[in-house]
Amino acid sequence: MHAYLIRITLGTGQRLRLQGIFRDGCEAITQTLADWPGARAVSAICLRKKGGAA
Repeated sequence: MHAYLIRITLGTGQRLRLQGIFRDGCEAITQTLADWPGARAVSAICLRKKGGAA
């Protein structure tokens, strides 16, 4: 499990930033899209430290 920064852009243009813990980036994106069905764009950035194990 890794911490992810989630960026969401809604259909209204509003931008949100959230943090969450997910198994991988795919889970982060699919869960965010399920929670925010009106999202126009979603990105997930893993917050691992440099040199960390995968």
